Amino acid sequence: MSTTLQDLVDRAVFYSTEVQTHFGGLIADAEWEVDFTSDPHLTFSSADGVVLRGRPHLIGSESSRDKTWLWGWENVNDFPDAVIGLSHDVRKFGAAEEVAELTTPELDLDEELALRLTLAAKEATGKWVHYPAEAGAGTTVWLLVDAAEVVLPEPQVKVSVRALMQGLTQTTVSDHRAAIDWYVSKRGIPVRELPEGGLRMLFADGSADLSFDDERRISNCDMNTPLEGEAAEQWAEASTSAEVGAEPSTAGSEPAVDATTAPPAGAGDEPVQQSAEAAETTAGSAESPVSEDRREKAPEQAEPAGTPEPSVSGDAAASGVAADSTDSAPSATDETADESAASDADSEPAAPAEEETPAEKPKKKGLFSKLFGR
Repeated sequence: MSTTLQDLVDRAVFYSTEVQTHFGGLIADAEWEVDFTSDPHLTFSSADGVVLRGRPHLIGSESSRDKTWLWGWENVNDFPDAVIGLSHDVRKFGAAEEVAELTTPELDLDEELALRLTLAAKEATGKWVHYPAEAGAGTTVWLLVDAAEVVLPEPQVKVSVRALMQGLTQTTVSDHRAAIDWYVSKRGIPVRELPEGGLRMLFADGSADLSFDDERRISNCDMNTPLEGEAAEQWAEASTSAEVGAEPSTAGSEPAVDATTAPPAGAGDEPVQQSAEAAETTAGSAESPVSEDRREKAPEQAEPAGTPEPSVSGDAAASGVAADSTDSAPSATDETADESAASDADSEPAAPAEEETPAEKPKKKGLFSKLFGR
């Protein structure tokens, strides 16, 4: 049975959400510059100097003028292999898994396609940081980024629950339960089955009990902090089992992600970090099936900022990368915040709130060393 684009999106969406939130926090308010020479680099800078410097991989580009997505491996701009090489890996993966969207050079664009193809590319390559950069003339270039500064701590209950709820606002997730199974495997989060098909996620600082409807969608999430009672006993049991079966650590290894438990899908996970607490901005709300003793907020995604001048584009915020300071979803910063608490277990799953219009996004300078012909 062949893999579908939706399968890849489901596998990647929640982990990617957590990754992007922290990455956005690192580069918030920074100006960016990308160089697509034989030694490609993407640099984020502030008045105090370089904030982050990474290795960009051009995956593809979307054109609001032509209403199309063009894969990087088609390479109409004649970029060196160092820039577009990873996109060829995505194409090869797509061919092996029979995912037509990954092997078709140009696709008709819709509002979610660029993000969904980028999520698929993440699952195919194991590169979990992305950045949508405005290239001028209505073109947005989607990059996967190697950045050593991005490292995940141990999973935390509020961070993970927010990743689930925010992930559901940014694109269609067809099988919530399967998507969560992939997420907890990537993050090494212990789980326990609950009555009537429910699932408990266990953390050092709490637990989250998830309920699902007949279509395997999240119908309720009861988050409990601190860790206590039966959940505390289950956590202790899981921690003991993990310690007994753990392999000796090697130099440079990251304990935050247990790769040995991740499902096989070509998903080589890279460690990423997010802070436990993050301030949130509010500008509208949508109901979400999360309940706890006090109400939590879950900001949603917005699209990248509007078309810039030919060689100057938006900063990290305007390019649609989540800032940790707003605890937002993967491709959003300065976003609206959703109410993620509900008073009873019969509440319906969250519906995405309205996205900000491009005109509401401030823009700062960004620079391409080579302009796009598309």
